[in-house]
Amino acid sequence: MADTISFLRGLPRYEVFLEEAKASPGFDPTIIYSYLQLLRVGDELLELDDSILTSHGTGHSRFTLLMMLLHAPGQKLTPAQLAAKSGRTRATISGLLDGLERDGLIRRETDSVDRRIIRVQPTSTARELVERVKPAYCDWISSVMSALAEEERRELVNLLEKLHERLTLDPATLSDPIPTLPS
Repeated sequence: MADTISFLRGLPRYEVFLEEAKASPGFDPTIIYSYLQLLRVGDELLELDDSILTSHGTGHSRFTLLMMLLHAPGQKLTPAQLAAKSGRTRATISGLLDGLERDGLIRRETDSVDRRIIRVQPTSTARELVERVKPAYCDWISSVMSALAEEERRELVNLLEKLHERLTLDPATLSDPIPTLPS
């Protein structure tokens, strides 16, 4: 990810894309530039997000898992459910859970009905960590998002949801993501 961030930080000005459009029929500079800007801002946000959480003794992935577990009242989620909810592989979730368990933030328990199923339970230490980190984390998010007025934030959410819907379409309906280049 660091290579991507470095590359995107050097993103040329929009005028460069306008010039490219003159030489390349079918090249829409607004599409390319807005896409690259979205990637750049997303990468920078993820890097800063992880940095903020790391300074408070956790990381983005660990904090996200703990929040999922703490906001599933009365449920003890399985590693497979956590993987599905987070969009991570089961192997990645397993590694994260190993670290959380080692740090005393979760317990793995065998399901009382089906002993083949493992359920994950946050500990009181996890609750304490989240409650300690959450105010500073929310303040940081608020400071970032305060650059946009409330109406702009609503519009941003609508636009991002629209893009997300497009990404979740059947892959067969999307054009080939990597077109074959002419020889």
